[in-house]
Amino acid sequence: MQNLKTDRIGHSLGEVLSFFNINELKNRLNTGDYMAIVTQASRSGPLAIVIGATGLVGRLLIQQLLQSGHYQTVYAVVRKSFDLSSYDLVNAQTQLAWIQIPDFNKLHQVLSSYDLSGADAFSTLGSTQKQAGSKEAFYQIDHDFSLAFAQVCHQQGARHLLLVSAMGANAHSLVFYNRVKGILEADIQKIGFEHFSVFRPSLLLGARAHEKRWAEDIGQNLFTWGQKLLPETFSVRPIEANRVAIAMSQVARLKANDNALKPLDHDICIYSNHEMLKATLNAT
Repeated sequence: MQNLKTDRIGHSLGEVLSFFNINELKNRLNTGDYMAIVTQASRSGPLAIVIGATGLVGRLLIQQLLQSGHYQTVYAVVRKSFDLSSYDLVNAQTQLAWIQIPDFNKLHQVLSSYDLSGADAFSTLGSTQKQAGSKEAFYQIDHDFSLAFAQVCHQQGARHLLLVSAMGANAHSLVFYNRVKGILEADIQKIGFEHFSVFRPSLLLGARAHEKRWAEDIGQNLFTWGQKLLPETFSVRPIEANRVAIAMSQVARLKANDNALKPLDHDICIYSNHEMLKATLNAT
C-alpha cells in the first residue's frame, strides 16, 4: 500500500471507508488491533458493494464474495461497527473494505463520492414491521433506503443490481410486506441498470447475529421437524440464507461473463425460491 493515512477506528467514527490488505487484516484480528487505513481502495479489478452486510443474508454473501476470487475489492455498507472476526479472512482472495454510515438518510451524500464504475451492487437490506416499530419506519428501511442505495450506485456507474426481495412480492398485494417489496422492485426497475436481478426467497433459515424474529424462529423449528416430508426443491420450502447468498454470487459471475461476450441492455431476471433451491442443491 502506498502513502496511505492511518487512523484509529472507534464506535463514533462514521462515514469513512476503511481499506485493508488481507494479510495485514489477519494480523490485526489476531492481536485485537483495529487500526485501519482510511482511504478509497485503488481500482484495478472488479468491485462489489453490499448494503445490509450485517444481516442474515448479507453476512453470508460477504463471505461468498470474499472467497469467490472474482472481485478485487468488496465494500460493505454498514451503520454500526463491523465485526470482522465473523469472516474467514485467512482463505479470502479479495480485499475487504467498509463504509460506515450511521445515518442511512445520508447514503446518497456519502456514496456519491465513490467510483463504482462497472460494480455489482448487492442489496440485502431488510427489516420487519415489528422490528422497525411502525409501517412508516419499515417502509423507510425496506423501500426508501434500498432505493436510495440503488439510485446512487447507478449514478456512480454500477452495472448490476442484485436485490433480495421476497416470495409473493407484488406492488398490488393486500399484504403490506409483500406490497412494499413489490413497489421496491418496480422502482428499481425504472432506474435502468444494465442488469437487474431479483431474488425472491421463502422463509429464510439461519441464525441472525443481532436480532430475534419470532415468526422465523417458529418456522425454522417446524421446518427442522418436518423437512424430510418436503421435496428438496418444493417451491415454498424454506431456504437456508447461505443458499440465497450462493445464488446471488453465482448470478453475479454469470452476468459478468455474459456481459463480456454480449453486452445486454436493461436485462431483468427474477429468481424464484424454487430456482434458488434447485441451483444450490449441492451447497447443503
